[in-house]
Formats: sequence, structure tokens, C-alpha cells
Amino acid sequence: MSEPISLTALFGVSKAAVDISVTIAKALKLIESIESKLDLLMQVEFDAAWKILVQGCNSSASEQQRNILINDARHGFTKATKFEKGERLFYAHLGLAICHYLLGDINNVKTALRETAKVSIYKDIYQQETDSSIGFNKYIFSSIRNGYNPAYMLNLIKGISAYPLLLAQKTEIQRYNKSQSDFIPDISKKINAEEKIIAMVTKANQPSVVFKNLESKSLELIKLQKKCLEIITSEWKYLAIAPNS
Repeated sequence: MSEPISLTALFGVSKAAVDISVTIAKALKLIESIESKLDLLMQVEFDAAWKILVQGCNSSASEQQRNILINDARHGFTKATKFEKGERLFYAHLGLAICHYLLGDINNVKTALRETAKVSIYKDIYQQETDSSIGFNKYIFSSIRNGYNPAYMLNLIKGISAYPLLLAQKTEIQRYNKSQSDFIPDISKKINAEEKIIAMVTKANQPSVVFKNLESKSLELIKLQKKCLEIITSEWKYLAIAPNS
């Protein structure tokens, strides 16, 4: 497997790297990096779209034939965004952005990256996976057991003192969920609030391997969301150079 490549390396291309073969190579590295993190139990449309996109990037056929494969992947990802949830929804939008970019559809790249950033990492990934990994009864048992752990008690006390800040972050998230704004500053506020609340909840539940692992995964996804917004704003001037132009 190739070394991972960043979103900026693909979407934030410079004039020296607009050759379609270079763009395809970078896209394939990014796809391989993402694939290594995906749940293998994917929905059919998402799974098929991802495989077709890889085939398109690996294809030695003509550019026209390769674009047909990538366009098929784009249709698959578009369908997947209608019913996927959580992490797979996040990557469905990101996969769609890659397809748009490889096809030179720059306006829709921007839209797909924005939708990637709008996914709620806290509600749809962190909370959902916490519930499925621990469950209510196990969580109560774990809390009772941790009640005898000095580190846990200290973190809990700190968490109680930080409750007003926690409430403020939840309010910010709820405000965004009601508006579902497309404005970058509003999405950025939502992302920052989710990042803070994930860190606070995780800290209050330490020591816990489950919470720590979920925090690491969630914050990595949030980092990618921030990169999506950065590409749309600071580096959008580079996206004006379509790979097929």
C-alpha cells in the first residue's frame, strides 16, 4: 500500500501538478489511505462505488473509458449519501468529492467537501459508537467500578466544574442542527463545539480504553473536516485548475 496522502495534496494542487496522471496517482493514494480505515461491513452502493473508483484510478484504458468508471462511482456515492450514516456517510461525501474532482466538476467538489464537513462526528459517530461499544448497563457498571478509581473521580469532579462549558458546546451543536447552515463560519463553529465536547466527555470518563479510542478516531475525522473547509476557503483558488483542463 502506498504512503497516505493528505486532502490538501490532492485538492490543493499547484499549477505544476495539474497533469491528469499525477492527479489520478494522488487520488489513488488518498483512496488507499481511506480504505485502510473503513469498516468492511459496507452497504452495497457504497462498497460498489468505492471499488469502481479504485478501478477507475487503476485503469490503463483511455481517459474517456476511465472517466466512465469514475462517473459510475460518482453515481454510486451519490446514492450512498441518501441512506448511509455516521462514518460511512462521511466517507461517501468525501468519495463523491474525489469523483467530482477527477471529472473536473469543480463546483460540485466544493459542495461535496462542505457536506463532508457538515456530518456530525459527535452525534452520529462518537455517541453512536459509544452506545454500541459500551451500552447503557455496561456504562453504569463501568461508572460504579471507576468510582473507586482516584483518577476517574478527579476527572469527574473536573467535569462537573466544567459543566457550563459543556452545556455551551451542546447548545452550539443544537443550534447548528436546527439550522443546517451551509455557511462556512457556522459549520466551523459546529465542528469546534463537537471537538471540545468529545475531549471533555472523554476526559470525564477516564480511565477508559473505549472512550480514548473513540476520541482518537473522532478527532481524526474532525481534523479532516477542518481540512475540507480549509480547502474550500484558503485553497479554493487552486481548485479552479480542474485536472482535465
